[in-house]
Amino acid sequence: MLYLCLLISLTASSSLSPLLEKMRNTVFMTGSFIQRDSWALTLEEETSSGTMYLAHPDLFLLSYTEPDGSAMGYDGSVLYTIEADLQQVLLYSSGEPGSFLHMLERCADTTIAETLQFNGDSLTILLEGDFGDGISRMEVGFTLSDSLPFLFSTTDYNGNRTEYTIWDLTADDSCPESIFQLVVPDGYTVVNPEEI
Repeated sequence: MLYLCLLISLTASSSLSPLLEKMRNTVFMTGSFIQRDSWALTLEEETSSGTMYLAHPDLFLLSYTEPDGSAMGYDGSVLYTIEADLQQVLLYSSGEPGSFLHMLERCADTTIAETLQFNGDSLTILLEGDFGDGISRMEVGFTLSDSLPFLFSTTDYNGNRTEYTIWDLTADDSCPESIFQLVVPDGYTVVNPEEI
C-alpha cells in the first residue's frame, strides 16, 4: 500500500475542504466512536466508547456506554456533561459548543502547518497552530471517496491529548432534534461550575 507524506505550509481550508463541505451540507450524522484521553503530566490514559450524534451547525451528543448513562453534548444553548457515576449533570452556560464541525471551522481561519498522509482512500491531516482554548495541534482523518471522518484528535500546549476514532457513520437529511435535548435523569443533581 502506497504511503506518501507531504509537509506544506498553507491555510487549512484547502486540504480540509472536502470534509468541511460534507459536514456543512449534512443535516444529521451518527456513528460509533472510541475516545482515548491521555495526560502528559501523569502519563495516565483512559479509553471510553459510545455513539456519536452530530447535527448542523453545532448540535452534538456523545452517548457513552462506559459508564452507561454518561454523556456530553450541546443542545443549542448549553454545553453539558452527564456524570453517571456521580449522578450529576454539569452545565457550562457560557461554554462554546466544542463540536466536531465547530472545531474544524477554526482551521479555516487559521494559518497553520499541515502534514498530509495518504493511505489508499484515506487522508490524515496533522494541523499545528493556535486553535484557541489552549489547543495547539489537531489531527483529522477522512476517506477521500465519501469525505466522511474516521479520526479526530486535539492536543493542548501541555501535551494532553483527546482522540476519537469514528466508524459506521451514516448521514440523513432530517434531524431528530429530541436526541440533543438535555434530559436530567431522576435523582441527579444539576451543577453549574461557573456559579460556584
